Formats: sequence, C-alpha cells, structure tokens
Amino acid sequence: MNQPMSGYVVGAYAATPTAGGWDPELESQYYAAVAADARVAGFELPWLGALHPHDEEWLIANLPAPLTAVITDVPHVFPTVLKQPTYGLASADEEGRAQAMADARRLKEDVRRLHQRLGRQAVHTVELHAGPRADQAGVEPLVASLTELAGWDWDGAELVLEHSDALVAGQTPEKGFLPLADEIAAIQQSGTQLGVTLNWGRSALELRDPNRVVEHIAQAREAGLLRGFLFSGVTDTSEQFGRPWADAHNPFRASDLHGHGDEVSLLTDDLARDAIAALDPQTWLGIKMSWPAGGTEIEDRVAMLHESLDALDRVR
Repeated sequence: MNQPMSGYVVGAYAATPTAGGWDPELESQYYAAVAADARVAGFELPWLGALHPHDEEWLIANLPAPLTAVITDVPHVFPTVLKQPTYGLASADEEGRAQAMADARRLKEDVRRLHQRLGRQAVHTVELHAGPRADQAGVEPLVASLTELAGWDWDGAELVLEHSDALVAGQTPEKGFLPLADEIAAIQQSGTQLGVTLNWGRSALELRDPNRVVEHIAQAREAGLLRGFLFSGVTDTSEQFGRPWADAHNPFRASDLHGHGDEVSLLTDDLARDAIAALDPQTWLGIKMSWPAGGTEIEDRVAMLHESLDALDRVR
C-alpha cells in the first residue's frame, strides 16, 4: 500500500471547460486554478487508451511537482465494452479477457513513460475496472487477470479495482459490472495486494438509495481492501445532467454552502459525513463533479469544486 495522500484527489476532467473542443490554453488555466487550492494533492486522470486524449505534451507540462495522479481506465473500458460486450478483465470469453490484458499492459507502459518524462513517481494509484457486464463475466477469470497484473512492474503505482455499479435484477444499470462482493472475493482469491476504491454516486445509483452507500464502505473496509473514496453526486430525477440514476457526477445538492451545486443532487453534507465516518482514516479522499454541457467559463466550475472540498473539510 502506498503512503496516504496529504490532501484531496480531484477528478477535474469531469468539469472541464474544453469538453466541447480542445483548447490547451483554456485547459491550462482551468487546471492551474483548481490546483491553486493547497488542499489539492493530485488529479484523477482519465486513460482512454493513451495518457491524454489530445496532447500528451500538455499533460507533461501541467502536472508539476508535487501534484500526484490517480489514473482511471474506465473512460476506455466502458466504451469498449459497449462495442465489444465480451471485453474486460473479468470476461468469461478468453479473447475478450486477453484484449483487456493487452490494454492493461499498454496502461502500465504509459505509467512508466509518464514517470520517465516527469523525472519522478507521479502516479499514486491506477484504478482498473472489472468489465464486462456481469452476465458475461465471472470471478474465476478476474482472479486470473489480477494474479497476472499484480506480477507486473507498475513503477511504484498501487493497483486497485474501482467498483462500478453492478448488474441488479429489475433495474437498468449504467455499467452493470460484477457485484462488489465478487470483486472482493476475486482479490482475496488472487492472493495479491490489490485494493478497492469506491465512488459515492456509483454506489448510490446501484443501491438506489443514498443512505445505503455506507453498506459498500463496510464491505470493502471489513475486507481490509478500501484504499480510496471519491465523492460524486447522483440524482433520481431527470434534469440538466441527464436521466435519473445516471453516472453523471452531479455536484453536491445546492444550498447556502453550495452556491454552485445541483438542485436535485442526492449528495448532501450530512450523507458525506456519514460516508467519511464509516471510512478507515487512512483512506484517501477525493471529488469528481461535472458541469452542465455548454460554455467555457472557468470561475464557476472552479468555485463548485472548491465548495465541494470545503464540504469535505466541514464533515471530517
């Protein structure tokens, strides 16, 4: 297990002002404004088959020391599963699993190259995801994948499985991957040192109840596997972020303390307090909040993210 982080991880890409078109100068201004808050220890970075979706040189120039990185491969995994339903580390189809393992190897090499370019170990954690959908997946193939992955040299980065929403009878999933209990069982059976990370919004949308997120926390913590926890919101109604129970990374619910929040988000300060109280104190924390489509303003997006960090400070 890597050393605990001294601050928060921010998935700033979810609220980027350049979603409608790549603008490196605007993106630099945005990331610099987010990182200007001394509480930000690092960024969650999306891996879409490459270190950066547009410009790797931009990333090298905009991840100065001492900022760290948590790399998530879900922006690559989920679209690939949609195109190829048997793709994933937990796939019961050997070809689909082999393709996911090949992509994981490319991710490993990207971590090493990033470290070489930066001249330091910047990646704290790599978040892997146990696709495909549960009806195409199993614990046994996931054990095989994790066993092999753990034997690779990740250049000091810690490997975790980030739990996505599981396939639940009678409800439409976002990703519909394996249940958390199966992911935990696979890690335990593999005998590896992999851990688990959770996202508040993804657990809430799977369980269809924001008050039950602590159940997932308890499962992972009791297994001794919980390494990190990200706060994203979710809603049970249609609104500016999309349909009900979407993995849209809504901000905190709007209030006097969340002037840039979302009126119908289910994530509140009280529920964040409950979640943090259930965590092991060594669990690193972060936020990943999105912004309604359109516009390129920076100030309101940054204010929303900093308000969210204020909330975590209040409830810890």
